[in-house]
Amino acid sequence: MKRSERMSRLHKVNLLQEQRAAALHASARERQQLLQTQLNKLEAYWHEYSARLETLKTSTTCARELQEHHQFLGRLDEAIAQQRAELAKGEEALQQSHQDLVDSSVEAKKIEKTATSLREQEQASEQKKLQKEIDELYANNF
Repeated sequence: MKRSERMSRLHKVNLLQEQRAAALHASARERQQLLQTQLNKLEAYWHEYSARLETLKTSTTCARELQEHHQFLGRLDEAIAQQRAELAKGEEALQQSHQDLVDSSVEAKKIEKTATSLREQEQASEQKKLQKEIDELYANNF
């Protein structure tokens, strides 16, 4: 098997790796968008519930009800903090998947360039060999 053929096969493998990296990157991006959407919903709910608490402060004298609202807002704060931590992890994963995609793309292009160069060298060598055979045949006929 010629070196160019081996490189072409290696290039096909690298293309598959690049496609896999692209799929993983798309998945990481989707997850990041989902995490951001969930964070936005939690923050919106926190603002809504906070506004209810302000209304409740002026309309009720029940301390237990106010305490329950404060506790719920505290749990919402915890959930928002956890969601932000997940979002930060997701951002790291997204950046890593992007870098993996770039790296696999660069590698695939290097292999493709090498395979093309080897093919051209082999074709030039074959052309020289053919020309030499033609020259020898021509010289032997005269």
